[in-house]
Amino acid sequence: MQRRKRGLIATLPFVTLLAGACTFEAQMTHEPAVATSEDQITFTAEARSNGNIKDLSMDMYVGGVLVQTCTTTPCTYTGGPYPGFENEWLGYHVEASGEVPGVPGPTTKSDTDLGYTGITEPDYSWKASQGAWFVPVRWGDWSWQNANILLSRAPDYVTNFGSGFGVFMDDINDKMNDVFWPKEKLFAHHDDVNVYAYRKTAASASSCGQPHADAATDAPWATDHGILHVANFGDCTSGFERFSAEGTTNTQAFLHELSHSVYELADEYDGFTFYFEAANEPNIFDTEAGCRAEQTAKSRNPDECYQFTANQSGWWGTHTGTTVMTNGLVTHPWSLESEERLDWWFDNN
Repeated sequence: MQRRKRGLIATLPFVTLLAGACTFEAQMTHEPAVATSEDQITFTAEARSNGNIKDLSMDMYVGGVLVQTCTTTPCTYTGGPYPGFENEWLGYHVEASGEVPGVPGPTTKSDTDLGYTGITEPDYSWKASQGAWFVPVRWGDWSWQNANILLSRAPDYVTNFGSGFGVFMDDINDKMNDVFWPKEKLFAHHDDVNVYAYRKTAASASSCGQPHADAATDAPWATDHGILHVANFGDCTSGFERFSAEGTTNTQAFLHELSHSVYELADEYDGFTFYFEAANEPNIFDTEAGCRAEQTAKSRNPDECYQFTANQSGWWGTHTGTTVMTNGLVTHPWSLESEERLDWWFDNN
């Protein structure tokens, strides 16, 4: 019997979007994140805006069929099981519209979010007869620019939980539904990131995670490898291509390290780490001049720049307080420079 933990979502604070340019975004997600042909699936549609939404309408589609129309957000629909989709892709999407008065531009806004998941056999052997060793979690688009994350379980899942695969599936469910999909700025941008679960056990969780030796052959398209582990120890990211994170309880490292690996966001704390400046819209700067130039170019006060660490020849930023890239909890905000880096990444991927 699998655990359906989902304990974090009730503790998340209401997300307040920053005022400014009008936003209206919608997304549709599913739970369990990895569904078998024996599972019912709960789909959740949600719309967000930086203004009050009036006359909201959300049409939820599963398998090409309209299953629910909602006038409030969030809205859920539970369907299945879907044995007819075993070893196949199940598509779903939401079409949302509403009025957002009091903001620049047209009042009526609309957005469509499209996603797919794989319906696996009860033992999670999705398309095994065709040589597949991965199970799709959520697929939004196929592009050479997209991030394709392959999540693996470390050997301590096997040691602590027998085969450990059912627990691993539950942990992926928690990471996606409680941390990744609802997080502001990541909300409604899931077509830029495809996520898969790998059935082979990783070689190790140490040194930022070491994937199974077959991963490069079984999933040559993977751009990022995430290794989830049971033990509690410091995690890291290596080369924007692999990262480790605790899977079973602590959610802190998952968002933080994934943001290094996928979005190339740098650490914003003063400590023992490797600082870097992204080529476009960096969230930290290796010189005071670079930070001040950024502030000036965006009509912000250059005196907000400060040297937040003397390590590695000194690094500069404008962030204050606790952020995702200082501590990493889902309740922590992004710094302004991190938000701008994310906006650039989504616009260019």
